[in-house]
Amino acid sequence: MTFNCLLTGVGGEGVLMAAAVIARAASIEGHKVGGIQLHGLAQRGGSIPTHVRFGGDFHSPTIPRGEADLIIGLETIEAARECRFADKRRTSFIIDTYTLKPVYARLLGDPYPTAKQVKQMISPFSKKAIILDASGIAREKLGSALYGNAMALGVAVGAKLLPLSQKSMEKSLEATLPRDFAQNLAAFRMGLAYGKKL
Repeated sequence: MTFNCLLTGVGGEGVLMAAAVIARAASIEGHKVGGIQLHGLAQRGGSIPTHVRFGGDFHSPTIPRGEADLIIGLETIEAARECRFADKRRTSFIIDTYTLKPVYARLLGDPYPTAKQVKQMISPFSKKAIILDASGIAREKLGSALYGNAMALGVAVGAKLLPLSQKSMEKSLEATLPRDFAQNLAAFRMGLAYGKKL
């Protein structure tokens, strides 16, 4: 059976890196892997949805509407934007409470949804939702919010929402991020421990 994972956030958060880690880990485990990235606006802090599909037999790299098994949102509102790919019977969400208000919202002082409001927004589409301050924890423990994405991946594996092994994910982290492997590994393992407690 094909597993469909959608990752989303804004440019600069490491969405593409997180997707590459998942894709490589799936390949290490012998799965057929496909996916697609929309990253043209990433340089400007725009949305960056990325689809990763593995296992089973699929013919399109794009996840069909309502068929995501897991949505990982590295920015709070970006996860809510992708609900069209979710279905309450199958889709779990992992959402980092990191927020990056759009420029116009900041300039005009528009309100931005809280994590609690986002949880209410996704409720009709989610089987399970884990909302945590991965970026904040990473900043406090490892010195940079950028490790929040590796922590979110650890949460997904630890909570058994991403059907890939710890060993494959750690091999993939090392291959994908050789220069900063130690810190990303630490973040991944923090997330793994967090996820196992859920």
